[in-house]
Amino acid sequence: MKKFLLMTLCVLAAMSASAVDTFYINDFTINPGEAKQVEINLDNDSIYTALQADIYLPEGLTIEQEDGDYLFELTDRKGRDHTIASTMLSSGAIRILIASQTLKTFKNNSGALVTFNIIADNSFSGPKTIQMRNIIATDDARVKHYMPNQVTTVTQEGYTPPTPTGDADCFYINDFSIEPGETKLVEINLDNDSVYTALQADIYLPEGLTIEQEDGDYLFDLTSRKGRDHVISSNMLSSGAIRILIASQGLKTFNGNSGALVTFNIIADNSFSGPKTIQMRNIIATDDARVKHYFPNTTCTVRGGEPAVPVTSIETTSYDIPKGIRVKFNIGVNPANATNSSFAWSSSNQSIATVAADGTIETLEMGTVTITATTTDGSNLSLSYVINVTEAQQSGNSLDVNGDGYITSTDITMIYNYLLGN
Repeated sequence: MKKFLLMTLCVLAAMSASAVDTFYINDFTINPGEAKQVEINLDNDSIYTALQADIYLPEGLTIEQEDGDYLFELTDRKGRDHTIASTMLSSGAIRILIASQTLKTFKNNSGALVTFNIIADNSFSGPKTIQMRNIIATDDARVKHYMPNQVTTVTQEGYTPPTPTGDADCFYINDFSIEPGETKLVEINLDNDSVYTALQADIYLPEGLTIEQEDGDYLFDLTSRKGRDHVISSNMLSSGAIRILIASQGLKTFNGNSGALVTFNIIADNSFSGPKTIQMRNIIATDDARVKHYFPNTTCTVRGGEPAVPVTSIETTSYDIPKGIRVKFNIGVNPANATNSSFAWSSSNQSIATVAADGTIETLEMGTVTITATTTDGSNLSLSYVINVTEAQQSGNSLDVNGDGYITSTDITMIYNYLLGN
């Protein structure tokens, strides 16, 4: 058993070490004739002192130059003596080289390291792709680290991508709703035409949402789609993302081609207010030949906690009120102590006597009453109301039909039945 666990950890470690760090450009839009500043981001758990990459531009895009030199700039993530140089290779790619004479390391673990301006000529038409290949970083011991190739999609503003056909392999969470203080079971789905034995993904949670833990460990579970010896592990990266790693010592493949592969509980704190998004990035699967497959980033919309739209105006139905009965129309208001509420009201019966601060309306005489109530400060009016008979409860009153000493809705019902000949 110990040997199995050790070998499993080695598989996960090897997968993580070869895929954790990335040098990439986010997708962006640009119009013909436009110049746009672009960032090259470095997400790294390891420390590096130098880096190179070859940038392949599509037709219609160029990098801004001055006196024949490409104008690449380093951000404040550089060390004190880092410099950047660039040259065009015979393949047409533009190679950038970042180095420090004194082996200074790059600062922080995520964000832009390089900026430059992209220029679209007047004939540019997207979507096109920018590729970065041959990405190699060196650490302070001058050891080389090979990072995965990257592809950036460049489109024109207003471009609508085609609807996915479902053929592309994808690892994603469906949109869902959760209320403040609630815990909800969430599934991560894998739709795959190809077979895979291992998978990793980085989950970025918005403010107000956390993943359930026990003794400091995130509680991720695999479904029946796992192979016999698949295991899942997780850890928090310096970027704040939570990385999950799924691997099989025997290179077992995942079962089926769609549906949930991972489940976990999401907890919304008491202040959560949607809509928010959960992002999954750096999604990499390996097949039974240990070949890596890079999946698209995915996002999930989480709703809940949004304040209800106030109902600031209601109108009751009409009521025929017998003479001598006092009736209260109780119109609920939220909050109940909304002292700044101002109620405007109207009625076909002009003998309505009062409108209380809480929206209670009284009528004293017989007549047909139709009431409209509104608030001017946005207080929320309920759509329900009640009618309560509250007139003097004395014995012998001509309206005390059943003789119980009280005038109630029973007496009113009996009067109506009598008038109808029942």
